[in-house]
Amino acid sequence: VEEGRYLDPNTRTVFRFDHLRREASDAQDGSDLVVPETEELRAALQKALSSYVAAHYSSGTVSVFSHEGSVVSCIVSNRFSPNNYWNGSWRSVWSFNPESGQLNGSTKVRVHYFEEGNVQLDTQSDFAADVKADRVKDMIAKFEGEFQQGINDGYVMLAERTFRGLRRTLPVTRNKIDWEKIANYKIGGELANADNN
Repeated sequence: VEEGRYLDPNTRTVFRFDHLRREASDAQDGSDLVVPETEELRAALQKALSSYVAAHYSSGTVSVFSHEGSVVSCIVSNRFSPNNYWNGSWRSVWSFNPESGQLNGSTKVRVHYFEEGNVQLDTQSDFAADVKADRVKDMIAKFEGEFQQGINDGYVMLAERTFRGLRRTLPVTRNKIDWEKIANYKIGGELANADNN
């Protein structure tokens, strides 16, 4: 609404939000900020996407806003598990213009694994289509499902091909080499350590 103040379109409340403390304060009535031309569509899409998010994102949330003649949907889901050495976030923003029937979306995923290494996935995909208002939720679900499947397929390929190529193969003895003690291994009856020659 203005610097530091935000509108919750579902409760029609304007509030101040402190991002450092993660606290809302100074709530006021925001009914005068409701856009009558798109409010019915906004409320219907909020209801449809709330059930979609509840079914597909265990810790997700969605908010739908009216903005410059369009309805904008924001889906966010974060999962943090530092004790298991991984974190992840999903963010998608969808804008639907009811006059043109144009749906535009952008989905960003960030996953971080950090057990005995550091592997990160940071990817984004954009989407655009002409749809009818009653099909917006279905198109969002279709695109996000395809995007998720693409990520899953990428992980399978990464595990089967890329990581195998990075691994050291076992030597002819078929035993793992302790690379910290490599200088003390015997090669052809002689110690590999040059200090012992």
